[in-house]
Amino acid sequence: ELEKGREMQTHFLPPVLPRRPGWEFSAFFRPARQVSGDFYDLFDLPDDSIGLVIADVCDKGVGAALFMALFRSLIRVFSGQTALDGLTCPAVETTPSSFSRDDSRSEQMHYPNDALKALQLTNDYIVQNHEDLAMFATIFYGVLLPDTGDLIYINGGHDPLYILHPTGGIRQQLGPTGPAIGVLPDAKLDFGTTRLAPGEILFGYTDGVVEARGADDSFFSEKQLVHLLRSGFRSSEQLLQQISMAVRSHIGDADQFDDITMLAVRRRRGDSQR
Repeated sequence: ELEKGREMQTHFLPPVLPRRPGWEFSAFFRPARQVSGDFYDLFDLPDDSIGLVIADVCDKGVGAALFMALFRSLIRVFSGQTALDGLTCPAVETTPSSFSRDDSRSEQMHYPNDALKALQLTNDYIVQNHEDLAMFATIFYGVLLPDTGDLIYINGGHDPLYILHPTGGIRQQLGPTGPAIGVLPDAKLDFGTTRLAPGEILFGYTDGVVEARGADDSFFSEKQLVHLLRSGFRSSEQLLQQISMAVRSHIGDADQFDDITMLAVRRRRGDSQR
């Protein structure tokens, strides 16, 4: 039965990642058990925009896997139902640690849909219908505009995502703009905005990366992850391969303690930026 659950859960992950000229999309997923509470998703939205999701449901095992399917499905369904004529979001800083913008870009940024409202609707549904189960998820949900590289996002209590310079180093962290999803009724979920320049990579992960345990019970740690991210990477796939190899080496002969999920989006060099 668990193996059937694993097969079904795999089908909730995108079988094929989106393709856009000038962009690379890569993902890594390795559950600690047969079923997982982690998930990632990439899907098409109106006007050629792309939805990007990486999430970690609390706990492990079958219960987390069931809620993984619920969270993923709600986000997909609500994203389709809430597409309207347009959303104008002022580029306003949310918190100093999580969001910064180029001060020269004082104009408002126009986005083709308000699919990010899906996260508010998902939060309200979980709280209203399943509050007694105390299940929640940390979720990053972004809408990418491939033509410009603009990204509008909500980070519901998830580990910060990183934007990496083409030649190495971290340019920006996209930290939480609101609480975890499914905890508070009518939770305040703010927007953040940024822009990926040619050659830059957006990298996201779940805590199974930094909390990977070695045989000596030591964590892989955020410090080691940041050290790796300061290197330059030729592609989004190379980035995920190097991190997964480093984490696997740290774990060694020990059992994998938690689900490991990573997502990387790279804007190729040479593409025009409007």
